[in-house]
Amino acid sequence: MAGAIARIFNKAATVEDGAPTFFVGDFNGDGSEDLAVLTKPNDAALPEINDELANWTLEDPREVAVAEKKTTELVHSKAVKAQRNDRLLAIIHGIGPQGWHNPEARQAFLLRNAAGSNMTVEDAASLRLSPIKSNSQARGDAIQETVNGHRGLIYWTGAKYAWTQQP
Repeated sequence: MAGAIARIFNKAATVEDGAPTFFVGDFNGDGSEDLAVLTKPNDAALPEINDELANWTLEDPREVAVAEKKTTELVHSKAVKAQRNDRLLAIIHGIGPQGWHNPEARQAFLLRNAAGSNMTVEDAASLRLSPIKSNSQARGDAIQETVNGHRGLIYWTGAKYAWTQQP
């Protein structure tokens, strides 16, 4: 897991100190295993993390608004900059049967304001069957969590990661 983070982010982001928190699921719904890991930015590498030409996408799923009906149309998304001491959720999309272990797996996201507590993976089938969670428009598995006392889901819209509050 730490090797995959180093492969993508080099020294710009590292696995968060202490017991690593990571999740495996098919977050983008392509049939290949993806990896989500709590990371922290290297303070000296903040310009690299925030570089618009970086080999990853930096976004805040709480700032991604999607249309009300099931569609991939994004209503808006604000520019995001990582800050010192941020906790970032890194997601690496896997490729083929090897998933995130594949050395060619390089499509990655750093999610700001997405590192919550009580994080668990909710599989896509459960999300489709649950009347409470069905409004998420998730394309694959999602991460259920609590952020600032609010329960919600991080999910792939088909273009970005978004966060929706759950009752």
